[in-house]
Amino acid sequence: MNHLLAIDVGTLSARAGVFDGEGTLHATAAASFELIKPAEHHAIYRMEDIWTAVCRAVAQCIAQTPGGAKTIAGLAFDATSSVYIDAQGEPPLDGGGDVICWMDHRGEAQAAEVDATGHRFLSHVGGSLSPETNLPKLLWLKRNRPEAWARVRGVRDLCDELARRATSVGRHSVCGLACKWPYLPNDTEPWCQDLLDDLGIGDLTTLDHLSDRPGKVGEVHATVSKKAAAELGILAGVPVAIGLIDAEAGALGVLGRNYLARMNNLLPMIGGTSTCYMPFARDERFVPGVWGPFKDAVFPGYWMHEAGQSLSGTALDAVLAHHPASPGQPSSELHRQTANRILKLLDEEGSGFAATRHIVPDWLGNRAPLGDGRVRALATGLGTETGERSFLESYYATARALALQTRHIIDHLNARGRYAIDSVALAGGHLHNPLLVRLYRDAIGAKLIVSDAKEPVLLGTAMVASRAAGLYPDLFTALEAMAPRQTTLEPDPDWQLAHDAAYRIYLKLFNVRNEVEVAGRALEALLPHKRSGAL
Repeated sequence: MNHLLAIDVGTLSARAGVFDGEGTLHATAAASFELIKPAEHHAIYRMEDIWTAVCRAVAQCIAQTPGGAKTIAGLAFDATSSVYIDAQGEPPLDGGGDVICWMDHRGEAQAAEVDATGHRFLSHVGGSLSPETNLPKLLWLKRNRPEAWARVRGVRDLCDELARRATSVGRHSVCGLACKWPYLPNDTEPWCQDLLDDLGIGDLTTLDHLSDRPGKVGEVHATVSKKAAAELGILAGVPVAIGLIDAEAGALGVLGRNYLARMNNLLPMIGGTSTCYMPFARDERFVPGVWGPFKDAVFPGYWMHEAGQSLSGTALDAVLAHHPASPGQPSSELHRQTANRILKLLDEEGSGFAATRHIVPDWLGNRAPLGDGRVRALATGLGTETGERSFLESYYATARALALQTRHIIDHLNARGRYAIDSVALAGGHLHNPLLVRLYRDAIGAKLIVSDAKEPVLLGTAMVASRAAGLYPDLFTALEAMAPRQTTLEPDPDWQLAHDAAYRIYLKLFNVRNEVEVAGRALEALLPHKRSGAL
């Protein structure tokens, strides 16, 4: 039997899965690595830590695979859109790292600087550039650590660096370049070189193969080298696919069969540490406050948008980690226990539970629909209470806010993007939280679709691997052959009405927060420098 090896590198761990050509999962394993935070808004990794975790996860997964390593016909990587910096000598980042995590916000000022150029590239990122993309981070490094920048030999999306380590061949995926760099695949000259030159970072495109045409998702990157084969515990010569960002892999894993006929109506949603919403279209559409349109990001010839929430699962983790009445530190089991306690109270008290506690959930900026990485959250109903009731209300208000903002994003895509979204296909860790699933079912104003795939992100990556292995001629064919069964969850009409009322409150708070943000920035400009002797 031909097996497909899918490797997913998330925010805190690497996971490996072995699938057959029909999309059945036969083995899986995971290994963690450290996220380092050397300063406020800085988040980095050591690439060696990530690669070690990948090798551990793959070895454990292969050990469970019927027939072992000799059955692997192709492999593919997906990863968070973190950026690897290949530098001579010492690691280029404070804290001893060489990978800047996607959630690192050190480049907020640099993102604002790019916005001020008014370059046409901005129309492909919703009108303003997120500090979570690669250009602001690299611009920060060049400006603030010039001695480190002088030693840089190459920069790659994490997914591309993983494929390079597996093959010893340096190439770039169009997925990463289109979604996270000033790169427009539909243009004759895709790099926005004039923008880079004006910013003083024009040398970026001279680094390691960035000027080469990137590969399309699923094409063969190269084959597994002898060195990597020994490290991973697989055979040399196995084809490695051009990979993709983890959210895009999750989208591919939940689209389902007959997707081409449903493309304009179905929204894939990948809920984990952050949440990504990724609709596809046959034509180029510009939506303010939403990243994209990105050409060829997954399907060649098709355009993709990416809306999102920078912190979602992490926000619920924070409630568990920091509320005085929390029974422990974040874990999957504690999330389930907390969710079930709240569901019991909702059954007993109805919409009166936490009725005055509402949140605009932008703890690390707003990806969509505002598209402003500098704004922050707004909350109502806070008091001095620190007991169990306060803890459960805080958790519920946070979860409900995530669902209501999901509805806001759907409404925005429909109103401004010519979509007609009426169904949402959910993937990721949020599927394991019964409170979030209930809220998404009842509060988002669209049908919620869940699949029986245990690992939809890995499944999407396995579909990509199937292309490199030669099992299917294109990704649409792989999707049709490997997609899991899906179930539509029917909303509770009474809770729909309650959440409609909560949504109206959310929209009022969203608008007020935005007004306060504008006024606050004006206040900030009144005294740009502290005067001598001021308190």
